[in-house]
Amino acid sequence: MSQDLPTLSHSSKREYLLAQIRHKDQMIESLLKQLHNPYTATPLSISAFKTATSPSDKDNVKIVDWMDRLQSSTKPPTQPCPSRMEMLRELRDTHNNAGGVGDNSMEDSDEIEEGDETTEGEETEKVRGTLPDAAVPIGLLASLSLDKDKGKGRASQSAGTPSTNTKLEEDDDNVGVANKEYFMPGLANNLNIRKNLIEQHSPPDIVLHGLVTAADVEKLFEIFWGKINPFISLLDRKIHTPTTIFQRCPFLFTVICAISSRYYDKPEIYPVAMHFAKHAAANALIDGWKSVELCQAYILMSLYTVPARRWEEDRSWLYTGLAIRIATDLSLHQVSEIRPTTERQERELLNRIRVWMICFNLDRSTATQFGKPSTIKEDYIIRNANWYKKSPHNDKYDIHLCGYTALLRIVAQFHDDVFSDPDSPTGLNRSIDFLTVTLEHDNRLTLYFDEWTKRFNEDSDHTDPGSAFRCKLLPFLVNYSRLVMYSFGFQHAFQRGMESNDQVFLEKCFDAATAVIEHVVEVLAPSGFMRSSPDGHFVFASFASAFLLKLLRPEFAQFLTHKMEDEIFESISRLITTLQELAIDERHTPHLYARFLASLLTKHRKGGAGVGGHPQSQPPASQSAHKPSTQPRGYGGQQYISSPSRLQYSGLSSQDSSYPRYDSDNMQMNGSPFPGTSRSPPPATTPPMPAANAPGPEYLGEPGMDDMLTDIGALASMRALNDVWWGNMMMPG
Repeated sequence: MSQDLPTLSHSSKREYLLAQIRHKDQMIESLLKQLHNPYTATPLSISAFKTATSPSDKDNVKIVDWMDRLQSSTKPPTQPCPSRMEMLRELRDTHNNAGGVGDNSMEDSDEIEEGDETTEGEETEKVRGTLPDAAVPIGLLASLSLDKDKGKGRASQSAGTPSTNTKLEEDDDNVGVANKEYFMPGLANNLNIRKNLIEQHSPPDIVLHGLVTAADVEKLFEIFWGKINPFISLLDRKIHTPTTIFQRCPFLFTVICAISSRYYDKPEIYPVAMHFAKHAAANALIDGWKSVELCQAYILMSLYTVPARRWEEDRSWLYTGLAIRIATDLSLHQVSEIRPTTERQERELLNRIRVWMICFNLDRSTATQFGKPSTIKEDYIIRNANWYKKSPHNDKYDIHLCGYTALLRIVAQFHDDVFSDPDSPTGLNRSIDFLTVTLEHDNRLTLYFDEWTKRFNEDSDHTDPGSAFRCKLLPFLVNYSRLVMYSFGFQHAFQRGMESNDQVFLEKCFDAATAVIEHVVEVLAPSGFMRSSPDGHFVFASFASAFLLKLLRPEFAQFLTHKMEDEIFESISRLITTLQELAIDERHTPHLYARFLASLLTKHRKGGAGVGGHPQSQPPASQSAHKPSTQPRGYGGQQYISSPSRLQYSGLSSQDSSYPRYDSDNMQMNGSPFPGTSRSPPPATTPPMPAANAPGPEYLGEPGMDDMLTDIGALASMRALNDVWWGNMMMPG
């Protein structure tokens, strides 16, 4: 500070510092008031309130006074902030100078493009596509209202007289369905009006507070396109430029910058940006425009949320539900009958379909993982496996999206066959022949794998690194699905008592689980993409590892060979090493799963003997230490130095599970670990079938699984591996 004020006297410096402290205190007090005041108005809510105010109320002194108080409570005022307008100009200039990776013609423009003008009839048909179907009551009302207004509009124009509805428009009670414009699109559907409102009243907090510059934004978006979008294929680079997203949905802009900053060379951005993203997620639900971009933002939040140390704090499932509800509210599940006349319009329609398919995939995969009922039913869009060929403007990742959707349909049909007993509380049908049903669907998985391997070879862009990586995910996902299927029959056999002909379930589960782990270690991790993977891929590998450890029960000693036991320990050891090498720091998801698996493996290795009664050898020396060249790096790319909590895998002891614990809320804001975690109930899962011969928590030794999960500060998703789960042979969920 002395260098900043070389010409000031000692007293002047003191006064200056005190003034700075007072200024910061005022800012903190203002932020705390906003945080704890649920009635704080926002500019968008004021704009909506003004629009809804009736003519008579506009002259009411009390209403006018209240509006003035609302307006004065918001920051900034109606004039555009120079800093954010400068940000927009810099984004446009940077984008233009970059050579147009995203086509500038696809950005939102203040001018109406050629071919974008619509007649009244065309506008009405566009509105119908976003409203409920005419077969339902509210849809019928909307259809009748639009038809009536369209007819009156033509009659007025032909007669050359003003509309007869002028009087109705001035009526104070002209609200709800009585308003002829009730079913017509509002300001949110006009991109230019929405853009101006957002620029003036609702800029992203990360811009408003100067957390990122225009140069940062460009780099963060490049990180998103190169490292994150290949996993989810959520956005179209042609229409989703930084400028366009800034003007359409500040929430999505914030989320993209926040998630990408995890892999950026400025470590200080990520924790604060994620705080802004969570805050924006709450505000957008109340005041944000209902749009496809809002749905996309919640999808990203569900996939890349900050790890929670308690299940009750995890919001990923809720974010998924919000995305699905918004998508349904926008009628993304309905096939549009509008024929696009420009490339921009066609890309917008493809974007809507793509988001709906991602919602379906996310719904089915997370429902299986968490043991929840799925929300979205199959429809025409979901069943159309050739959608990726629909248009020359389809994204290069659409083929893989269709392939994953087809896989989830097979898994869903298997679940429908297994949970087909209407008289069972859980729906599980114990009277079916599990082997026959599972073999039938396993055969479908094999046919699916052959078909989509051929499609990927013929239609996927093998010159694109992201496309090549998405093709590599196919064996990983198919083997995990196969493991889930065979675990049902395995549990059924385990419940009634294992017989010699039940060995097929054990062998199939063993082969599928080891294949999942091997593919992560030998194929996915070396690709260079897994460091920025969503949590789901690490969850699958961790669940497969935990399932393999359940095979070490004494009951399966007669079915499990010494070689198979060695392979279990070796596979999980290699996975732990791989996850550690993928981790950016000790709070990164791969490292948390590595700690969890290492603690599990330690408990099974106590005394150096396998649970099945065979002595266990230690993993090869080549797998017991990290190579310096593959050390994870910190937020800003700094070398991540090994610490005592970083597991060196050369024979673990029980004391190795004493690792520091992290509070995700605290570490999110200040980046430092806070000790102390409390136990919380596991997630709601499908009640397992009780096994008479199933050992209790003492099978893993004391303390129980809940205690162990708390001790190592494991991720909330791992709460599915509770003490009850270890008493059966099911997969989580």
